[in-house]
Amino acid sequence: MLGKHLTIAGLCAAMLILFLLSTPAMRAKATKHNLPQDTCKQGFVWREAVPGDYVCVVPKTRSDAARDNRLADSRRSPTCKQGFVWREASPSDLVCVTVETRRQTANDNQLADSRRSPSGGPYGPLTCKQGFVWREAFPGDYVCVVPKTRSDAARDNRLADSRRILNCKQGFVWREASPSDLVCVYPTVREQAAEDNRLAPYRRQL
Repeated sequence: MLGKHLTIAGLCAAMLILFLLSTPAMRAKATKHNLPQDTCKQGFVWREAVPGDYVCVVPKTRSDAARDNRLADSRRSPTCKQGFVWREASPSDLVCVTVETRRQTANDNQLADSRRSPSGGPYGPLTCKQGFVWREAFPGDYVCVVPKTRSDAARDNRLADSRRILNCKQGFVWREASPSDLVCVYPTVREQAAEDNRLAPYRRQL
């Protein structure tokens, strides 16, 4: 008798799970566990260009979207907002800072050798004299500066995104798979994203 009750309980639990998985919220969670994306018609998959992007597209479009996401940074044209300039702690350092900070950075670079310990130390020739620390404005930045400058560099790094203007390099445009999607892509890709958005209702399972 006990076994019979357990069997009925198991069936009820299974039915409850199936019901929950039929809801949109649970289907969204299901994709994280590699469960079938059965909201799209056969031959289509979720685009996933941005989090929560459940527009149904052909598999190649999803692969292309993932590739465009990986290449996003390389397609942006780094521009600082008014009042800020590139820090240039190194030739590739495009963190936006005040003009005074860039001057200070250039000065620190010039004085770098004079602030290292001539007798070496725990870090060999990179050891700073007493009262100085590594700036660490970027990985591998061993220029010796006063502690406040290192703190300021870390703060500037944290504020970097808020001081930039988001622009795409020439030949690229924002994808706009959603209103907040500012990944830079070729114009034909943006046109395809708009077309996929338009056709989304017809590619879903009824």
